Amino acid sequence: MKNIVPYLIFFILAFIYIVFGYGVTISNDSVTNIDQIVSMDLLSRSSHFSFHLFGIIFYLIFSKFIGLSAITSVEIMLAVFSAAAAVALYEVTLKKFNNVSQAIITVIIYSVASGIFRFSCQVEYLILVPSLGIISLYFYSKEQYLIAGVFFGLGLLTSVLLVLFTPIFLLFTSYKELLSKKNIIFAVSTVAIFFAVNIFTYRETFSGHWSYGGEIDYYKEVVGEINFLRPAAIYVYGYLRSLNIIVFILPFVFYFLFKTNKELFYILLVTILIHLPVAIPEARYGGYQMTVYPIIAISAGYFLFSFLNKHKKLVISIIIIYAAINIFIVYTERTFFRDLKETYVQLSNNLKNNSVLIVYQAVKPIKNIYAPNLQVYNLLSDYQNELAKSEPSFVPLDLNKILNENENIYLLESGVSMPDDYLKLMVSQFTKNQGAKVKGFALDRIFAMNSSFKPERLEGYPLDVYELTKGKNEQP
Repeated sequence: MKNIVPYLIFFILAFIYIVFGYGVTISNDSVTNIDQIVSMDLLSRSSHFSFHLFGIIFYLIFSKFIGLSAITSVEIMLAVFSAAAAVALYEVTLKKFNNVSQAIITVIIYSVASGIFRFSCQVEYLILVPSLGIISLYFYSKEQYLIAGVFFGLGLLTSVLLVLFTPIFLLFTSYKELLSKKNIIFAVSTVAIFFAVNIFTYRETFSGHWSYGGEIDYYKEVVGEINFLRPAAIYVYGYLRSLNIIVFILPFVFYFLFKTNKELFYILLVTILIHLPVAIPEARYGGYQMTVYPIIAISAGYFLFSFLNKHKKLVISIIIIYAAINIFIVYTERTFFRDLKETYVQLSNNLKNNSVLIVYQAVKPIKNIYAPNLQVYNLLSDYQNELAKSEPSFVPLDLNKILNENENIYLLESGVSMPDDYLKLMVSQFTKNQGAKVKGFALDRIFAMNSSFKPERLEGYPLDVYELTKGKNEQP
């Protein structure tokens, strides 16, 4: 039974991730990613080199030879790597603590966390970051330091934020061994892989459109624009959304580790602390928090397993509730994006060519893939608009001109994703002030500009679509 567990983990998770990812609309970034993979554009985005490398390999296998779409081939790639990382995490935990039950608990906590689950089904590079890190850790634990360094280098070529993952290697080494032979081999192979690619992409890496320098400038601007409430809101929302009830037991985990396992306590503490400032720009999505998930899963698994014999029902209940909440979150998100895709397709078929469609969610997919026959305009929040002004390609949207010069005007009042809209609407005034989009955002913007427009909700669409007709202002 012990030998079959890794295979069960891999096939079950890969299947679930592929099923949940199938048939949903892709994001704006996903459109860019797919375009670059299909065009075999490997070196122009070196900051995410490994994602495009593996994406092209799977595209050649599953699209060129088998006939699947480019999107599906990349979804399979992400599901495979994420499932493989879960197996590697199982093996790492098993080697460290020598207990199958604890290793399985750890894998459950990691693999169904909504951040991991979400990005295992979404055509973006983010899931490869923790996945390659865990695979590297697996080989490191097996004393295969050269191979471990190669995978860590590939991880850094996916995102340099993988450096935040490094404290977890202290599970199998120590500060006293930092300059030991094994760590030198690991470091040299990591650096060799990283710079072997960046030698050929130096200009793009440091000064191109997708460069690290551009990312740093973006983060500086984001941090400079936020008020003291915004980072607090982002942290709380991002971590609750991504880790749910595990967040609430973390204080107990810390206390228990401090009493029973100081090594794990300090690794967890350091890893969380170094993640806090870096996660600000994207914390609400859980994207840049994922390198902290493995050590949280290992620590929470260690904590829960210690009570498994005496409080078996309680531990099982916590795991079931945790899994149910996270699966519900991802399921509702996937349902929303399936509805969004179906709405896009129906709009393309039902509306007259060159009709104006105003949206504020995933504009690239509808423009480039689902409805290129329509004039699609993306409505930004005030906060997004301020950030976008610094981009060289920024062209301000003259919404008033669009409304006045066109007859066939439609509005997709989609919300952003479920169940997030419900959470945001509960504190709608605060979230709107912080630049969030909630359902009703576009209608409010239209009416604030011209109250004479009359919205008529069209039937037959999965999401709310309105036809805007011009009327005369009524006197009170």
